[in-house]
Amino acid sequence: MTRVSINYLLLSLFILLFGTTGGAAMTRKLANRNDELGWSFFWWWLPFCLALFLCQCLLFPKARTRLLYQLLFMGSMAWTLTFFMLSIILPVFWLSVMAVPAKAILAAVFAAIFLYNLVVGWRLVNRRWADLAAPAFEQEFNPRDGSVNWDKVVRKMRIEPAILIPGVPAKWAAAVWIVFIIGMITGLVIKSHWPAFSAFSWSIPLVLITACLSQVSGAAFAQAVKVRAIEQDRNIVLPSCG
Repeated sequence: MTRVSINYLLLSLFILLFGTTGGAAMTRKLANRNDELGWSFFWWWLPFCLALFLCQCLLFPKARTRLLYQLLFMGSMAWTLTFFMLSIILPVFWLSVMAVPAKAILAAVFAAIFLYNLVVGWRLVNRRWADLAAPAFEQEFNPRDGSVNWDKVVRKMRIEPAILIPGVPAKWAAAVWIVFIIGMITGLVIKSHWPAFSAFSWSIPLVLITACLSQVSGAAFAQAVKVRAIEQDRNIVLPSCG
């Protein structure tokens, strides 16, 4: 695991601001160069990005010294990338041609997909901890200085994010993605006539891809819970690694 430095904070701030500005510009373009809607997106999305950055600033000092906060900080960095991708996707909600019920359905689908992936990442750590990670921790833990090579512990769990489609068996995933790709191409062709369909056809596949980052965050937060349990059980403080 890479040691946390100030460069992570600066990079996160740049990505969040760049995504907010880019999303505002995209909103303006999708709304036929409507400056008012572009600024509407900017001022609506900016507080969420700044709130995430503030949380990262609060975690940063301890992330440099404690493994627990290092894991929380790295999980929040995955959210930075998630927010950036969302800034590309969310402008569809500013399309005046899309009815409010359609926007509500789309928002619910987005939220469910991200929550599902977050839970998948969390459960993956819990399932593999006892049999794979716990024995690895005992091997990598150094009682002399209370440190642990956490990278080797995590490597034993073989956590690999995957693009998941909720409710769709893995054997059908390829066929569903073919349908998505056809829909995305069709959406481009008929964008001027049915912009709402075009927005749906592009947004949902992009959300599925972006949601992989929620698995990373979920896994990182689950690891932080395990670290906290170890610290309480052994009355120790595990230092950050890297």
